[in-house]
Amino acid sequence: MAMGGQIGVDSTPGQGTAFTVQLPLPATTPAAIPAVRSTTGRLRHLDLLLVEDDPTVAEVIASLLRAQGHRVAHAPHASWPRSPTSRSLASTLALLDLDLPGMDGMALARQLRLQGFAPPLLAVTARADADAEQQARAAGFDGFLRKPVTGEMLAAAIDLLLPEAVEA
Repeated sequence: MAMGGQIGVDSTPGQGTAFTVQLPLPATTPAAIPAVRSTTGRLRHLDLLLVEDDPTVAEVIASLLRAQGHRVAHAPHASWPRSPTSRSLASTLALLDLDLPGMDGMALARQLRLQGFAPPLLAVTARADADAEQQARAAGFDGFLRKPVTGEMLAAAIDLLLPEAVEA
């Protein structure tokens, strides 16, 4: 190889194949990933509730939020945030997917509002229909984001909904 490395292949029919690549590169230490600050420049530590049924999407969103210094409680379905145990959890803001199995995010938002859940609700959805945002706001949502989201999009939405929130 031009870089002085080697490529190896170990293959067994019916078992699989393993490839190895060796390059003579200098050892380095990984750079620290800087925390994403809110759009106001402050690094806040808020307690957030994320209701998302897709485990991969939940992990990505939770990681983006944790990189901003937030604590994230994840619920994989709509029944968890309505349970007596979870209602006792203090959340500064809740992020809800609109397409949840069983009870969708719109119905969950209405139910949470009826139960006295006062913190802001942020809809995070892959829906592309033009009426989704209007329907979400009518159901009790305070904000709306379309997936895929970035850390900056999440920070801006949180700052819009909680401009003066104190750290939890």
